[in-house]
Amino acid sequence: MTRPGEDEVHLWVVFQDDANDPALLSRYRELMTEEERARGARFHFEKHRAQFAITRALVRTVLSGYSGVDPRDWRFAEGRYGRPEIAAPAALGGMSFNLAHTEGLIVCACTTAGRAGVDAEHLRLDKDLLDIADRYFSPAEVASLRAQPREVRAERFFYYWTLKESYIKAIGTGLATPLDKFSFGIGPAGELSLAFDGLPDDPSIWRHWLLKPAPTHLVAITAERNAPGCPRVVARRVVPLSREELLECDVVAQSALGQHSG
Repeated sequence: MTRPGEDEVHLWVVFQDDANDPALLSRYRELMTEEERARGARFHFEKHRAQFAITRALVRTVLSGYSGVDPRDWRFAEGRYGRPEIAAPAALGGMSFNLAHTEGLIVCACTTAGRAGVDAEHLRLDKDLLDIADRYFSPAEVASLRAQPREVRAERFFYYWTLKESYIKAIGTGLATPLDKFSFGIGPAGELSLAFDGLPDDPSIWRHWLLKPAPTHLVAITAERNAPGCPRVVARRVVPLSREELLECDVVAQSALGQHSG
């Protein structure tokens, strides 16, 4: 498998129903360390135990595809804010990866261009989420959300939520970074922008994508980019240890090509 070039972000997508075969799940658990198997066993519901096994198998097999390392040999450690990083072996210098999962979907984003973060959400469009937005979003995002017609407001909420999650995962701080201190904007043609309110960061080094791998699911990617232009996302639908195929994701919005996102 060819590593992502500087003009690419690879997105690996597993629909959980594709990988729920008991024989496959058994093989996935064989790839895990004893500590990972113990963590997985602590989930109360089988669907969550299966999701954990699929997630571990996805990251192990994807990284092995890029490097030739046996999937069982990877060791991971959590950073200060819980972001998983490779502890051993040192076989992927210069590559960043990030994982996310939600009901029915597991994803892994990989890039060689710098840091990256990914978030995934199962769209629940029957809820009024303004109270959550009021607590966590920036004033500009709340105002934009309230200006939306009621029938599209819930989906727009998830646009902002996934983008914000992907950014704080890319910078590695998680919720230690206040969500109301930065704002995403979505233009009329789906162009994405990022602005900061006191955070020590430069919006011009980041690129963003909102993708729908299925009508029921939304994925946001934030990736570092220090040169002009916008990398392309190459998505693959995969069943670890079984099959993979290119996946045409619906592009909901993205950073403007050839422009900075500030």
